[in-house]
Amino acid sequence: MKLTHLQIHNYRGILDAAITCHDYSLFVGPNNAGKSTVIDAIRAFYEKDGFKFKHERDFPFIATADEESWIELTFNLTDTEYASLADDYKHTANTLRVQKYWKAGDKNKDGYIFGCTKDGELSDVPFYGAKNVQSGKFGDIVFIPAVSKVDEHTKLSGPSALRDLLTNVLESVVESSRSYEKFSEDFEGFAKGIKTEKTTDGRSLEGLESELSALLESWGTGFQLDMKSPSTAEIIKSLLSYQCVDKAHGKSLAADQFGSGFQRHFIYSLIQLGAKYIGKKPSKKAKDFTPSMLLILFEEPEAFLHPPQQEILAQSLMTLASNSDQQVICSTHSSHFVSRNAAHIPAIARLKREIGRVSVCQVDANVWGEIVDANQAMNKIAAKWPMLKKKLEEEDEKPEMEAVKYFLWLNPDRCGLFFANHVLLVEGQAEQTLIRKLVGDGKINGAECGLYVLDCLGKYNIHRFMNLLKALGTPHAVLHDDDHNAKEHKDLNELILSSRHTSLTLEVKTIQGNIEQFLEISPASSPHRKPQHLLFLYETGKIDASNLQKFCQLVEACLPTISPSGCVPTASMLNQVPT
Repeated sequence: MKLTHLQIHNYRGILDAAITCHDYSLFVGPNNAGKSTVIDAIRAFYEKDGFKFKHERDFPFIATADEESWIELTFNLTDTEYASLADDYKHTANTLRVQKYWKAGDKNKDGYIFGCTKDGELSDVPFYGAKNVQSGKFGDIVFIPAVSKVDEHTKLSGPSALRDLLTNVLESVVESSRSYEKFSEDFEGFAKGIKTEKTTDGRSLEGLESELSALLESWGTGFQLDMKSPSTAEIIKSLLSYQCVDKAHGKSLAADQFGSGFQRHFIYSLIQLGAKYIGKKPSKKAKDFTPSMLLILFEEPEAFLHPPQQEILAQSLMTLASNSDQQVICSTHSSHFVSRNAAHIPAIARLKREIGRVSVCQVDANVWGEIVDANQAMNKIAAKWPMLKKKLEEEDEKPEMEAVKYFLWLNPDRCGLFFANHVLLVEGQAEQTLIRKLVGDGKINGAECGLYVLDCLGKYNIHRFMNLLKALGTPHAVLHDDDHNAKEHKDLNELILSSRHTSLTLEVKTIQGNIEQFLEISPASSPHRKPQHLLFLYETGKIDASNLQKFCQLVEACLPTISPSGCVPTASMLNQVPT
């Protein structure tokens, strides 16, 4: 069983949002974009650990079209799971669609889950009846918050990942354990013997038992002490403890004595082992609908981890999610996590918040096809210009190459575009480096709005990144050389202009000729030295101040208006679907 689609209506900042889920999904976007809102909505569906919808906290504060609040989940089932599903809910092969009402016009529906029937409509009868029955029909979730104490996941006195793991292993061992059988026999002997043991002043449990029975004799009642061999739960709660051993010096330490990075890794390791060890308990009835799924909701998995560790964890989560009954959804601020998933862009959902409203942009299969088709426009231009054609390989004309290019180009640095409020696209590293330096020196105004300057690896790829940003709903602008519209550059410049979005593309500005001509500086001795040459001339004061000011003004024209709350979106930006 896997979650394939979710739709949320009137939950916090979300009025309506739909997300396609994959084995391994990432929720990205700027701070306060609504990533945790989606994760909490899923938690409120499962109500794990008592997390429930609360009207005063979870119903939107902004105006809504109606008073209902619900979440709809669609699952893909295995053949066995689908066969055991009640016939009333078999409307599409291997698919289950359910909706949970948090708040409905009919109060009798509040808190209940309703399944989609054969006719494609929601049933009037709650899914499999009572709420406590419904809760076991959709697998299980594990939630790892961005900030949590290691004790919450390792305590043995109450529910925790470690206790669940130990219980599963110990219960299986105890069932056929000769050691436990012998322990029980020895404990019975101990229980009998200890009752007769006396203190130095002659007291004993047997004596206490006898004296209390004598006092109850007039009521025809006796008193008897029983001492039983401890159960698995009692052994774990009272007899077991754990420590972490630092192998550098062999000393035992409590987990909370280690750093936060280790604690996060320890928590994830427990979840990972739990997914491996804790299997689905067999149903008492062979035909019961009891699907197997573990859905891990991981907030900011990158917390306290340096980049190499982030990449290792990302790969580990992807491997875990590849299992048939396990799935992972992460909310992240890490460009390293996104970069690891760059080959599968449709699994990335970008969230943004505008005037209190959360919206979701995602590249689904249809949109991806449109991006690939639009990107292939470069091949038409190359066909007109033999010198350009020579630079391309036969593979460049194949649609599959587009995914490969994005994977190669979207390194951790460029993946900063997924978290930006506004992206400025420039041709290469030279322009990117100079603009970043000018922003840092306070010479460019308006860059405080979550700006990311994107190096597009040349003019030939600007339209590709524009198409991706449009699909992700990201406001952006373009600054590139016009190269005097010479030869193929005329067609390239027109391609960039034609790739604009009516509201998301703020500006497309051109630098007359190229940046060296615009700033009236000498060109670098070779292309790969261009960034350091440009920065050296700036640092040594060899760029004319008036030319530098004109360049700064050109950049500022590509930046959005700033308000105390950040970028000011236009009305059309809130209403128009990216194309």
